[in-house]
Amino acid sequence: MESMREKRLNNGCGPISLAAVLVAIFVACGLSEVGVPEIPEAEEQDGISSPFRTICCISGFEYPSGYDWNGEPQAGEVRCSLVVFADGVPKIKVPVGDGYEVSRDYDMHRVIQGNLYTFYSKAGRTVIRRNGAPLFRYDGDEVLVDMSVKDNNVYTLAHRRTGGGFAFRKNGNILVERLAGETYGRLWNDGDSLCFAFMQPVALADGMEYRHYIVYDERVERLEVADDIEKIWDLQSGCGIPCILASLESISGTFICRDGSRKRIEMPDSAGMLSCRLFQADSLMGAECMYGYPDGRCESGIWVEGSEYVRFEAGRSIQGLKYERGKAYCVLNPDVDEGIIYSAGILEKMPQGYFCLDDRALAVHDGSFHVAMSSKNGNRPIIWNDGRTDTLRLNGCVSSITFTELKGG
Repeated sequence: MESMREKRLNNGCGPISLAAVLVAIFVACGLSEVGVPEIPEAEEQDGISSPFRTICCISGFEYPSGYDWNGEPQAGEVRCSLVVFADGVPKIKVPVGDGYEVSRDYDMHRVIQGNLYTFYSKAGRTVIRRNGAPLFRYDGDEVLVDMSVKDNNVYTLAHRRTGGGFAFRKNGNILVERLAGETYGRLWNDGDSLCFAFMQPVALADGMEYRHYIVYDERVERLEVADDIEKIWDLQSGCGIPCILASLESISGTFICRDGSRKRIEMPDSAGMLSCRLFQADSLMGAECMYGYPDGRCESGIWVEGSEYVRFEAGRSIQGLKYERGKAYCVLNPDVDEGIIYSAGILEKMPQGYFCLDDRALAVHDGSFHVAMSSKNGNRPIIWNDGRTDTLRLNGCVSSITFTELKGG
């Protein structure tokens, strides 16, 4: 077991009862061939609904038996489907490939409110589909950054595939666009507002200036950045208050700068920051960071308001992080040794030969931690749930797991 130091804030981190959720998935039959000459007209499949209860949704890519999905891509088109399971039962299934305008990239889809949204962009056109049927199209080659659905409207944040710039859209229509600059990589909710942050370079007579902004719905607000801030690692807001994760010119270290205060991330003075990212920690702000020592050693950890919550002394970065009700949950993928699963103070080794594909493959429900893991060796995926694993009868990878409260149906 890896050595670890943990320090909890006084914010309600007492023990809670953990409810185990059994996830058993069966292979769905009848994959469709890709590579048809014309894009077929697809009718929208039914979404997932239930009478007033919580549904566990898992999405994954399914390949034909015998195909090594984790190896080098084989020549030509390969049968592949994107499947969404609801409580272990396949409910939505769409063929994947250029002929169906559905991307093979694992991060180009979202399962939101019981519906599968796919994002596909090629040859100057982008199409968003819901449950297999086209929802809207627009001109432009883009790469999805994040997606949200609110009041049945679909919001997308995407970078331009060629060159800099990004677009924030509602149902395909531009709300905020910049031809230069980049976002900080996510959408988030702050009160009733859907938000994101971005940086934009501006050419001045004496050189280039980098300006920083937070968008609240359609309202763009420029941040006043202090003169002694040397580097901004990340931007976010919580409770309507902007928060900057920054390095300063005059003082060593990295600071969470919020509402006039600066809280230094507590890490060894000899260490240098390699990467760090903000997250909302209930009403507080936290940071997940990785830093290195002069001798080449690396450590990573989680901090809340600058105070250490947990530190991992192995040289792995945090693949995904969830924080709910004063408790942190995360995974660290295997490097040379086994990976790590950290569940609200409990540290376990990741099952050997498995890894977590994306941070969307983590979910916390009723205090129970769920991790969808794919195999490095071509074996079936598994769902880890508070120390127990269930094998998924699926030749492929799992890309997301969500718990959704649905009504009706």
